[in-house]
Amino acid sequence: MRLGTTFAKAARSPRGIAGILVGLAGAGFAISSAFVGPSANAKGAVAAIPASVVPRLDAIAVRVAAATGDKRPAWITAVMTTHGKALESATPGDFEWAGNGVTVYLVTMKGTFVDYDASIPYGASAPTGHYLSIVINARSFIVTDLGLSNRPPPVSPASLGPVRYLRP
Repeated sequence: MRLGTTFAKAARSPRGIAGILVGLAGAGFAISSAFVGPSANAKGAVAAIPASVVPRLDAIAVRVAAATGDKRPAWITAVMTTHGKALESATPGDFEWAGNGVTVYLVTMKGTFVDYDASIPYGASAPTGHYLSIVINARSFIVTDLGLSNRPPPVSPASLGPVRYLRP
């Protein structure tokens, strides 16, 4: 976890994000190299989010928002991008040695959130923030990363591709 004004955590174990994703279907939430989505083109650009995917992304976003304390975020957006670019926005300073070119959905929302599943020292409060970003693998729809901050993402999701609003 990155400390300071930005709280970010990447789920790299079944426990890492499973507590946040209570209610999501699926057996486990570990990252696996078997989950590889469609690739970006040679310039790194990725297409707009297909309309058929929007309900599924919306459902995941609403469940994660509710599990982190805000059942009605002010807004929720999604953009299709690569894993490496999504990490720059969602969890600044985090990176992957492999899989940066995998296509993902970066979902960003504004509200009042608490990361109840964060690893924190005894007696400390759970991280809170007004901007929550989640990275969802485009093929498996597994949430792989989560970032929480009081400030907007340092890399605007709009700079990564066509943004789709999931909720008003």
